[in-house]
Amino acid sequence: MAHNDKPTVGGLVWNDHLATIGITGAPPHLDVSGMLLSALSDQGINVELVVHLADLAGHDAIVLGINRHDLDGARIVIERLRGEIEGVAITSDPDVALVSLFGLDLREQHGVASTMYEALHSHHIRIRAISTSLSTISCLIEAQSLDAAIQVLREAFTLP
Repeated sequence: MAHNDKPTVGGLVWNDHLATIGITGAPPHLDVSGMLLSALSDQGINVELVVHLADLAGHDAIVLGINRHDLDGARIVIERLRGEIEGVAITSDPDVALVSLFGLDLREQHGVASTMYEALHSHHIRIRAISTSLSTISCLIEAQSLDAAIQVLREAFTLP
């Protein structure tokens, strides 16, 4: 913690040109993530965020963050795969943003994720997905909330 009791992080970055596309209800025996990522890559579509989980019934749900301008192309790719992946529903949202805190070895700093969540939540900024790594914590939010999220996080953290 910094001298002002706010967690210190290395920086704040954001991406305001994202859309999400995903599938739900995929059978667990298929390599759905691999199929999706390969097919999108073959079409020149970069995936900036992947959230993959199993629901209570054991089916896979996958949400991918892509450039907003690639959404129509991604829909076409996923519709083509739909025949190989039975029972899936396709979801999308053209207006999301990603806000991320980064720093050296965040896993060694307690309170960064909770402070980020509490700061966004207390300002009624809905978190649609959270992704973490050793050095980054990213929150997928509604695009219209990005400016408020940036301001809130600048107030909640000590930044360079």
